[in-house]
Amino acid sequence: MPCYMTAEEIKMRKQTLQPLFKKIHNIHLENEIKKCNKRLFYDFKVRQAMKIIEEANKIFAGSIPIAFSGGKDSLVVLHIAMQVNPEITVIYNNTTVEFPDTLDYVRKLQLDWGFNLYTTKSKMPFFKAVKEKGWATHENRWCCKPYKDQPAFEFLVSQGYEAEITGTTRTESIFRRSLSPIKIPKKEPRIVRVNPIYDWNEWEVWKYIKENELPYNPLYDMGYRRIGCWCCPINGPSHYRRLNRTHPKLFNFLSTFDPPHPHLQTF
Repeated sequence: MPCYMTAEEIKMRKQTLQPLFKKIHNIHLENEIKKCNKRLFYDFKVRQAMKIIEEANKIFAGSIPIAFSGGKDSLVVLHIAMQVNPEITVIYNNTTVEFPDTLDYVRKLQLDWGFNLYTTKSKMPFFKAVKEKGWATHENRWCCKPYKDQPAFEFLVSQGYEAEITGTTRTESIFRRSLSPIKIPKKEPRIVRVNPIYDWNEWEVWKYIKENELPYNPLYDMGYRRIGCWCCPINGPSHYRRLNRTHPKLFNFLSTFDPPHPHLQTF
């Protein structure tokens, strides 16, 4: 036989469940508000990034070139910057120890998007310098300036540029937590850094890439979070275990190199 509740039992049950229903409703409403705010804040950041580029172009009386590394952050900035100026000059600095995948990716993106690409690189062979100076360390990153910074800087100065757009964000490292949209160096000659997505987080970067269906560097799908110099000693051991799986030729070259790479001595 069916079991029916009395009117009094139904009333008591409703009184017990109502606070729970109210709590569930409030949690759902709160989550929806958070989602809405997150979306609004993201949309604001996209508009802000475009505005920063537009204003920088006005300040420096013309188009500012963009530094493109082949990574996700500079990809987002490049896409936004090309909406402001489709004829923007793109500077790619080849450290000479770039992943082959990155070199192929940059070339393909240039062909597909049709931007003006200038490639800069150091004249000094990287591995010859390592033989002379040893591998870089956290305390002595001697390779950054001659291989990452100086070639592009010299190009900017030689072309008379006063500023460049970058994809640098605060979340990249603890050293960049105080990053601002405009960075003015203290030393001459000054190349001002314009950082349109300085306050973006990784979620926002990937959201922009997915929403706009941007072709990103294939190294990310292989598990790499950073796609710079493939032999950088600042990368941890997991980077080299992955390198052994995805790029065995590079790994084998490194494993026989003298002086020994600090992370490969544990393999």
